[in-house]
Amino acid sequence: MTVPSPDLTDQGGQEDGPRRQLEILKGIAAHAETRLVRGDLAWKDWLEQASRHGRHGFTNTLLIPAQMSSATDVRSYGDWQKQQRQVRRGETGIRIISQKGRARTVFDITQTDGEPRDERATDVAKSWEQAARLAAGLGFYADRIPGWAYLGRPERRITVDSNLDEAPAVTFLVHQLAHVLRPGGRADAPGPDSSACHGARRAYADSVAYLVLAELGLPVAHLNFPSPALWAGTDARANPAATIRAVGREIIRTGTKLRRRLAAKRPSPERVRRTSATAPEGATKAPGRATPGETDAAAPSEATRERLLAALADAHHFYRDGLAGSWSTDYLAGRGVEPEVQERWEVGHARQGRRTLLDHLRRLGHADQILVEAGLVRRRDQADPFDVFRDRVLFPLRNQEGAVVGFIGRRRDDADGPKYLNTPETVLFRKGETLFGLHEGRNRLAPTVRPLIVEGPLDAIAVNTVLPETYVALAPCGTAITSAQLDALADAANLDSSGLVLALDGDPAGRAGAVRASRVLSRISGPVEVALLPPSRDPADLLAPETRAPVGESLLSPVPLADLIIDESIDRFGKNLDFAETRLAAARVAARAIAQLPPAQAARQVLRVAERTRMDPSEVTAAVAGAISPEPRPTPPTVVADFPSPPLPNSGRPDDPVVSRPGPPACRARSDNSLPRRTT
Repeated sequence: MTVPSPDLTDQGGQEDGPRRQLEILKGIAAHAETRLVRGDLAWKDWLEQASRHGRHGFTNTLLIPAQMSSATDVRSYGDWQKQQRQVRRGETGIRIISQKGRARTVFDITQTDGEPRDERATDVAKSWEQAARLAAGLGFYADRIPGWAYLGRPERRITVDSNLDEAPAVTFLVHQLAHVLRPGGRADAPGPDSSACHGARRAYADSVAYLVLAELGLPVAHLNFPSPALWAGTDARANPAATIRAVGREIIRTGTKLRRRLAAKRPSPERVRRTSATAPEGATKAPGRATPGETDAAAPSEATRERLLAALADAHHFYRDGLAGSWSTDYLAGRGVEPEVQERWEVGHARQGRRTLLDHLRRLGHADQILVEAGLVRRRDQADPFDVFRDRVLFPLRNQEGAVVGFIGRRRDDADGPKYLNTPETVLFRKGETLFGLHEGRNRLAPTVRPLIVEGPLDAIAVNTVLPETYVALAPCGTAITSAQLDALADAANLDSSGLVLALDGDPAGRAGAVRASRVLSRISGPVEVALLPPSRDPADLLAPETRAPVGESLLSPVPLADLIIDESIDRFGKNLDFAETRLAAARVAARAIAQLPPAQAARQVLRVAERTRMDPSEVTAAVAGAISPEPRPTPPTVVADFPSPPLPNSGRPDDPVVSRPGPPACRARSDNSLPRRTT
């Protein structure tokens, strides 16, 4: 199926063009989903496309082959320029849907000219070693050696039959990794014919294995996939397309993460050439040491990253072991966080003592500099380092893969210092990019289970415990919601359908915070709402029987953020608006606020403003139109003799003068969708 070019021309700032584009692209994707449900499109054929285009998301793995079935590597025009390649003139672009829900044009590598690209080196003979290192980097041990005494945590061990060949062994390992990486996931029960792994669970794990095998250059012929109808169903009431879409997105998400980690560890062709050219014949390379002449900086940084993650993981185990018998346990129980909830969220406790954690991690072999770079200890001047967290209840912060990258620590109520303390900024943790609870709740995010932004980790734990079917609560680590955090959330949830809810205090400060957040949240096209809490209450009070009802009622009764913004703009002029001049001024200020809202919300807000200001809706509509597209101020004609410009057209009458514009000639907007010309 190809896309007719006239229906997909980009109309820039015009309203109908982009909307029409998006409707057509969504229709193409829906048609491809229907083919998957019916079995007209084989699941393995889709996986082949996912291995090529998975980084663009599930929907685009359907859109790209629908427009160019032979496409292997698609990128934007600008991205190809960064790769020192030029898109040929006259090439028809492939349209995809961006993460922000907009139509975007990309081109396949076959539509470009340039020097041949160096591909990353693959060594099929070492595929098992790469897969085992991949598991180790994620905190799991791949045990394929009979009789080897494993002394680690049993749940972190994946046992692989030593008699399996390379491809089946890697398949089994990645299959299990796909299971355990899901929040609350578990590996298959021992035995080759485990009855627990079937249906969508089996399709998901085997599909992730397919993507990783393709990345490693291993054969995939031994993998067989039943028709999606057998595990997604065919009854329209069960919405099999939604099931396939959800499973497909999870496959893309997990597979892309694993493939990126593999690609980061794999040497580039240039590095392989340098190493082979400088290493003496017959020489062997010691683990962790660079061969003379090898200057690739990526390997040390990746090795350092693994050491940082290992130090953080050991620190987390130490903190968890310190929870039992500490005041943190009693404090959490007093807030309604029962022991099983503490265990589920892997809460810990930092012991008293200036170097308690430091001494423990030193005994495990971690270097002081790694502990400083991981944000676990601090060093002042040349003195000995000391622990960042002391005598605090600790909540782990995780990255997208689920690895611990930092902590939030809460002090005792009667102790000195900041109430909440974050891990300092590191190469692994940036406060403005992290959301507490996103990794733990991402598997529940759906159009009917919406993200809820709360203030702190206890708020998030309370909401996720009491209202798991309604919200996935997330805490932005003590900051206002940022664009980077919103991007991370958009990777896990379809915000265009689910939208987002803010939980804020109902006082003026809370309302003002909602207005400030609206500047960041305006990019979400889905419903953005606010849950205004009772005075002096927060979401953590859900866990207290005496306050659960009022707090729960507020959280379950959110109002549109746009309503709050417009009401705030009008309330500045008072509640009554007794005078016509006051009503007019309030309507004009509200009109400017409406002009910043998504178009779909404007009509409703015009009627609300008209009702509150007792004005005719047409007058408010005119004010909004003026705020969106104000009339330009007239400028007197000026003749510029030393900088000629195109003349203004006259009316056609021979006696009308021709007047020149001041300034340089304006560039005319391009009406076509052709590419900019190349310079030679």
